[in-house]
Amino acid sequence: MRWLIIFLTFSLVACSNRTAAPIVVEALEIGSNHTVLVGTTRLQDDDGTFGIGRSSHLQFVELDISIPPNRETGSISDGLKRPNPHKDFAIAAQENFETSTDFKQRLNRAFSQNPQNSRDVIIYVHGYNNSFTDAAFRIAQLSVDLDLPATSVAYAWPSRGHVLGYEYDTDSALFARDGLQELIQTIKDSGAGRITVVAHSLGSGLLMEAMRQIELAEPGWPERNLSGVILFSPDLNVDVFRSQTNAFQKLPQPFIIFSSQSDKFLKLSARLRWEKQRLGSLKDAEEFADLPIDFVDVTAFTDGSAGNHFAVGSSSSLISLLRSAPRLNESFASGSSGAIFSVPGQRRVLRNATQIVIARGDER
Repeated sequence: MRWLIIFLTFSLVACSNRTAAPIVVEALEIGSNHTVLVGTTRLQDDDGTFGIGRSSHLQFVELDISIPPNRETGSISDGLKRPNPHKDFAIAAQENFETSTDFKQRLNRAFSQNPQNSRDVIIYVHGYNNSFTDAAFRIAQLSVDLDLPATSVAYAWPSRGHVLGYEYDTDSALFARDGLQELIQTIKDSGAGRITVVAHSLGSGLLMEAMRQIELAEPGWPERNLSGVILFSPDLNVDVFRSQTNAFQKLPQPFIIFSSQSDKFLKLSARLRWEKQRLGSLKDAEEFADLPIDFVDVTAFTDGSAGNHFAVGSSSSLISLLRSAPRLNESFASGSSGAIFSVPGQRRVLRNATQIVIARGDER
């Protein structure tokens, strides 16, 4: 009954039209602007919005995201059909690219605008129950709040954007593998430098499957061409993850998994499958001790918001702590496991793996 109540509570937030993506031109003069490039396998509707339909053709888009002034760190408000740029994230401008060549040319212009002409790219793969704008807003928020000096790219796969659309999203994540593979390889072909791939929730399984496809087609390509992989709260079966990693000659480094013991969504996901846990709620990483992976437990930073499903994105205290550590991209450049987390907490070295339980400032 407790899980039913939680499920019904989450369902209440799913009544609005979350496919709406109005362009608010005046937002350019109100908020701070962040450019997000998007690859999407969502079908474009007649009104120009990218809805829930599945497209076999990968489309490329540029968005200017307006981030409202006086926003609390970690927060996102989108306003749905009627965003108010004084308090909501909003799309201030949009350009669709006709070809992948046009997209690669735009990437190169973005590189020249980065600090010190950085050619670094961060690709964000969203999770379950996300709209097209959710993906773009989240990578914009993470890039700004974590101060990531890299070009932001989102992969918007065709999630239904509804809390009751979990089965649709599971099928869509499988459908979207080829599109993500194409996006990653297109970005590499553009002349990008370090490419970091970040995935959340159900998107973690999608990312692992796309990388596995690349590995099987060209052994060693992910390890040679990706400068880091981060899985946030992966909604992924532990045995499936093991089978995916078995396909790789070497995993890209560093390879980091953020988990939480208080993630309500993952507890529900496990319960629905008659499992004890999902990868993103893994308590003991001993069974993966042979793999060069950092398992990072952020349970201490969960506060009940959003089901505790994305603490790294929504916890202002955790964001502050990560910002005070060495910059993410500088740590990735070292190419070694464990380099990123010089933070307070408990650390266990398990042969090749490392398990870190991050502590809050008042728990040091």
